[in-house]
Amino acid sequence: MIRRPAPSRPAARRTTPARAAVAVLAATTLGLTAVGCAGDDDTTTADTAAPTTTAAAADPTTTEAEATTTTAAATTTDAPTTTAAATTTAAARGSIIDVATEAGNFTTLLAAVEAAGLTETLATTQVTLLAPTDEAFAALDPGVLEAVLADPAQLTALLQEHVLPLPQQSRTLSIFSSVVNLNDRSLPVVEEAGSLTIGGATVTEADLEADNGVIHVIDTVLVPPPAA
Repeated sequence: MIRRPAPSRPAARRTTPARAAVAVLAATTLGLTAVGCAGDDDTTTADTAAPTTTAAAADPTTTEAEATTTTAAATTTDAPTTTAAATTTAAARGSIIDVATEAGNFTTLLAAVEAAGLTETLATTQVTLLAPTDEAFAALDPGVLEAVLADPAQLTALLQEHVLPLPQQSRTLSIFSSVVNLNDRSLPVVEEAGSLTIGGATVTEADLEADNGVIHVIDTVLVPPPAA
């Protein structure tokens, strides 16, 4: 019987102080690496969240744009319209000729103005018209009106006797003792007991406004004296 020698056991490895130090250093290095990776993850998360902060900061810009739009809308709403309405109302009065025609009781006066060729003048020139009514012309002595209408120079003088330069309200006329007409004649002005007379004719209705002047209605035709 052959005896075989028993297998030998490997000798146990002894841990030396140098090897222990190497193991500790390796463990420490792994720990630091893990911490560094965790820090990188936090940084990445922070970097990713940054666009969200930027987007939120853009909201005030949008709000300012909306405020600008609102302000523009308010400006548009405030567009004035009252002035246009007032202008339209004033324009509706018309000229002195228009106002006299609309009144309806100056037929004879307007016919005389037309015969003298003064319609355009009284429709555009800034004046005051002392306007005798149809009744005032009817009160003239027989034949006077016909004679005047037959003489262009006398007709023009008769009409100019009733026209004052520039628009003059009754309250302005009443502070003077006289006014000068287009014939360069002075007409006395008297205000007494609430009644106003000009050149001896009583003003029955004052201050009819027109675009180019004012009309004062009188009850008497002013006849100038015969030319010398």
